[in-house]
Amino acid sequence: MKPDLVERDLLEIPARLVQLATELEHDNPWPPLAPAGPLLSGMGSSQYAARTVSGWLRAAGVDAIDEIASTDPGWPGGDGACAILISASGGSAETLDRMERLSGGTQRIALVNSRDSALARQADVVVDMLAGPEDGEVACRTYRHTLALLLALALPRREVAAACRAAAERTEELLADSAWLDPVDEVLWPAGTTHWIAPESRIGSALQSALMVREIPRRPAVGCETGDWSHVDVYLTLTTDYRCVVFTGSRWDAQAADWLSRRGSQVVCVGDGLGIPGETTLPMPADPLVRMLCEPLVAELLALRWWHRDPVVAA
Repeated sequence: MKPDLVERDLLEIPARLVQLATELEHDNPWPPLAPAGPLLSGMGSSQYAARTVSGWLRAAGVDAIDEIASTDPGWPGGDGACAILISASGGSAETLDRMERLSGGTQRIALVNSRDSALARQADVVVDMLAGPEDGEVACRTYRHTLALLLALALPRREVAAACRAAAERTEELLADSAWLDPVDEVLWPAGTTHWIAPESRIGSALQSALMVREIPRRPAVGCETGDWSHVDVYLTLTTDYRCVVFTGSRWDAQAADWLSRRGSQVVCVGDGLGIPGETTLPMPADPLVRMLCEPLVAELLALRWWHRDPVVAA
């Protein structure tokens, strides 16, 4: 991981999303899929994207399964089954192992950002993320491109392409004037642990954001689903200086907001405000597809700022 190069990678997000939109408008990147599945599997950011999109695919009539690649035994595959193994580098040991453990006859598709990789060489079909090299060695563009390409398995490609273009536009605005980051920084910097909360339909926004804070400045951070938050994380609001980012848009926002208000928690709302006293709000587009492609930038820029403020030797 090279934090000093991450900023360059982030600045390329809008242009790469536009390029991906153009590709989707002109061509279908996916081969015909075998009827059973698909299994979506990877590690880290790849798995966050798989978990996020699998629900969208099922809602669209595709019987998608998402499993972290390290699961054992897991979905077996077999004749007439399809598995999409996801790894930006194409070298994730767990994802390579997951491919090897699939039963014979499984259609094995590698979704990678490097065609010259072990995963690509072992797959039946390779789909390129088209994200370009990430010199900072942090999955930022590849995470977004994985989301968009997986969505294109079932959603109209022009709809996904339009979301990419809109996300590129909003990302460009956020990159051009980062004054919005100052109040977010003011709320979250004093926290021993930052908390990131999102609906299941965009759960990757919370999980990816927490990962960026752990990976770049090496600070504690936790991601949680909005509805589940009231069952697993609410307890911390009573005993800690609880500071969080809520990616709004869940039917369970009001439930979380009630607890956060009563406990005096410090809250940043990405999207619509929740009416929590003292909350900081950063507007986002209403379309959830657009939002999942641009809202992780909040954590990425914040994590980079924190690294510059307090550099750590990353390995």
